Amino acid sequence: MAAYLTQDLVLELGDETPEDTTMNMLTFRQRGTTLVIARSPLAAGQTLEALYQQQLAQLRERLGAVISDPLPVSAGVDRAIHGLEVSLQFKRGEVVSYQRQLAYTPSGQARFVAVSYSKETPLEAVDLAHWEAIKAGLRLN
Repeated sequence: MAAYLTQDLVLELGDETPEDTTMNMLTFRQRGTTLVIARSPLAAGQTLEALYQQQLAQLRERLGAVISDPLPVSAGVDRAIHGLEVSLQFKRGEVVSYQRQLAYTPSGQARFVAVSYSKETPLEAVDLAHWEAIKAGLRLN
């Protein structure tokens, strides 16, 4: 399996430390699926659960998303990534998106990370197996 490291280079930014709100998108053309990794800061005192519920509520309001209840999960090679997982479906314009999403906060960091696996048609058993393999192979830097 190919490994993908999201840090491509080191930037010297002087005395400023910007918030990491980056996003990476990987497309599996033959499968018709996309994997998106999105990051954002957590406000002081904010929990993963609170921020995630807020973001899911916004998806419901803005896009009419149908979202499962978040379930606690452990992912990664050593099962060290503890987070929440949902399945969701929404329509943006004329495009329907079917997704599985894992949200977590890296241990000791005030950051939120969401890993989404999506397709424009319902996810089939082969897609869900691919998603499970991706989750099982995650490694923290």
